[in-house]
Amino acid sequence: MLETMKNLMLAGLGAAVLTKEKAMNLMNQAVEKGELSATEAEKLADEVVAESKRQAQAMGDKLNEAAREAALNLNLAPKEELDAMSERVAKLEKELAELKAANSTQES
Repeated sequence: MLETMKNLMLAGLGAAVLTKEKAMNLMNQAVEKGELSATEAEKLADEVVAESKRQAQAMGDKLNEAAREAALNLNLAPKEELDAMSERVAKLEKELAELKAANSTQES
């Protein structure tokens, strides 16, 4: 019965993180009905919270990996490369402005 209740709660939670307080509120209902002892309820609440956190972490890891793969498939430049190109463009713009200024003074 304990395993069934735990599995039902985890199935209902999905990847959402459940706090121990919320889990205990649910378990206290079972204690009041005589379905669980207080010790069993606390142990089960701890297990549900730990599993919920593990599932949320796993889902976060999967989402991060999917985002990383999507970015690679889009062939986007990394931030470091964009920063380097911005610096290079700024340097070239400065050199061009200096050349234009030197050229205009020579023509005058």
